[in-house]
Amino acid sequence: MDFVKTEVLIIGGGIAGCFAAIRASEMGREVVLLEKATIRRSGSVGPGMDHVFIGVHPETITLEEAKEHAKACRKELMDPNVILAIYKEAYDRTLDLERFGIPVREDDGTYFIWKIPERKFYLVSYRGIDTKVKLAEAVRKTSTRVIERTMGVELLCHEGLVVGALGLNTRTGEITSFLAKATILCTGEAGRQYLEPDGPFVTYFPNTNTGDSEAMSYRAGAELANMEYIYMDYTSVRAGGGIAGIKPFDKMGYLVNSKGEKVLTKEHSTARGFVMAKELAEGRGPLYWDFRHLPEDVLAMYEREMSHEWPVTKEWLKQRGLDLRKDLIPIQLVPTGIIGGPIVDESCQTSVEGLYVAGAAAAYVMGLTEAAVCGHRAGESAARHAMEAGEPECDPKFVDNLKREIIGPLRRHRGANPIELEKAIRAITTDYVGYFKSGNMMQKGLDKLLELKDKYLSTVRAKGPHELMRCLEVRNISDLAEMHIRTSLMRTESRMRRVGLYPHYRVDYPKTDPSWEKWVVVKRENGKMHLFTKEIPALKEE
Repeated sequence: MDFVKTEVLIIGGGIAGCFAAIRASEMGREVVLLEKATIRRSGSVGPGMDHVFIGVHPETITLEEAKEHAKACRKELMDPNVILAIYKEAYDRTLDLERFGIPVREDDGTYFIWKIPERKFYLVSYRGIDTKVKLAEAVRKTSTRVIERTMGVELLCHEGLVVGALGLNTRTGEITSFLAKATILCTGEAGRQYLEPDGPFVTYFPNTNTGDSEAMSYRAGAELANMEYIYMDYTSVRAGGGIAGIKPFDKMGYLVNSKGEKVLTKEHSTARGFVMAKELAEGRGPLYWDFRHLPEDVLAMYEREMSHEWPVTKEWLKQRGLDLRKDLIPIQLVPTGIIGGPIVDESCQTSVEGLYVAGAAAAYVMGLTEAAVCGHRAGESAARHAMEAGEPECDPKFVDNLKREIIGPLRRHRGANPIELEKAIRAITTDYVGYFKSGNMMQKGLDKLLELKDKYLSTVRAKGPHELMRCLEVRNISDLAEMHIRTSLMRTESRMRRVGLYPHYRVDYPKTDPSWEKWVVVKRENGKMHLFTKEIPALKEE
């Protein structure tokens, strides 16, 4: 298989990619979906999920309240039009999940809703261990052609348009050209940017998420934003599982430090992550969840949720002889990825024609419901574009040159090990950036990163297809690490997003500056990384 032509090409088979494929297929378009792993368990929801967000609904919030929340999201550097679209369509996508056979309701037909008044947020707890299994089955019932074990490597461009991509089979090493009238990227957030304390396989996000969408978009000339933000996961109990951090305070465990002091109060509802990071930085760690005061019905829901989102958590507790009802449960703040990406509008279109991005790969959305809504919208937008677009064309010489560049590591008899190079790059972000950033440290980190890239990136060697994938991943990781440091240096303020779990905290600029309520944008121009600022759109429905 060397050449495939389709109308809509989707790269990434997580929640967003599956919803995009289903919608584009429903609209009668020819769809090809590439997935680096297998769609049955791929993506961040692959191990399971325990909650969805249903947006505007009689039991949660009104449309007017949703509009007010969307406007407020500009302070968190998100496009309010995208946020409002998610609020308005979240319940429809929840009904889709039910249509696909996923049990979102309780046995009596009601929703179990966690109301979090201090965050004006509502979540439906559900039994979602097989969410991706059922969603994959729904995709396979459509006309979508699913090609697994295939990594999207490079976008194909022609006269300013994205006209498809090159895909690498990670088992055989075969490279295929996919020409498409519209391309949707859905490979999730940019993970593997920091060193995880417990290794790459016990983090909240899958280790296949290496920023492929973000890096490909950047090289194709798209505008990216929010690359200075990382996601510090604190809902984990080392091995993962959202059992404590996203609950209302009266149903949440106490967070205590090593002295037994309670750390979080309602006053910290918008900066929980910062409070936790400060406790650790000032030597009062480790931190623990204390659930021992909670009533039995709440604990029973916690245990049910652990069984459906990262069920390995229960095994982790069992192996260590820990009991929620009797023991303090140790946790860590784990840097799981960069929370930024291509800027998209409410139709999920990027700044490059023919290219759409959905899910956590975009600049400002993450979560199951957000991915479902944006995947659905991207599939519909791409399908409409494909109806009007002409046949995709691409210069064969351009494609051949890309293929030669991609397989270059296989031809080298000597060179750098991609896995060791990746560790070195991630060590730089861990040691020189992190939660508490300073200009001097980040500049030194940037100098070291550029030296590594210049000396070793072009020399990486692959002994086979799997190592070739690692070579391509480390190229993406290095590009995103550079964006991360450069944008962090440019934003001379501190600004927390999502209760401080998406932090940008500068110890040399500790205050939030209203004049920085705008995006730091990264764009490739003439082969170089260019940074500038851009205003965030106002809510159109005003």
